[in-house]
Amino acid sequence: MRTDIATALPFPSQGTPRREAAARARVRLEPTRRGRLLVTVLAFVLGLLVAAAVLLSVDLPAMAGTESEQPLTVTVETGDTLWGYADQYAPEGMSAQEFVAQARLHNQLPTGRITAGQEIQLPVLGGETR
Repeated sequence: MRTDIATALPFPSQGTPRREAAARARVRLEPTRRGRLLVTVLAFVLGLLVAAAVLLSVDLPAMAGTESEQPLTVTVETGDTLWGYADQYAPEGMSAQEFVAQARLHNQLPTGRITAGQEIQLPVLGGETR
């Protein structure tokens, strides 16, 4: 009959030696790629929820202004020009040149020429017309 000798290991002590405790205190845990992705997704969803709550609680039409600040749609008649509309519809404090530039930008006009029958939107920016 054959008998082998087994080595018995001692049980670990309850208190860890000071060197091991100091080494463990310096261990820095870093999240895995999946963990970083999860934190990013959670932050994004939380941001969306906060944005939705703010949008639902704020009265946006009151912040946007009144109906008079909306562009004015005009059908061009024979002899009308953007400069003539600037004299008639430009708000106080806005030059005719600024008004024509805004009207061209708003209607995506390559030049300042307009033709009879064309519908254009004239900018009315936060004020009364002349």
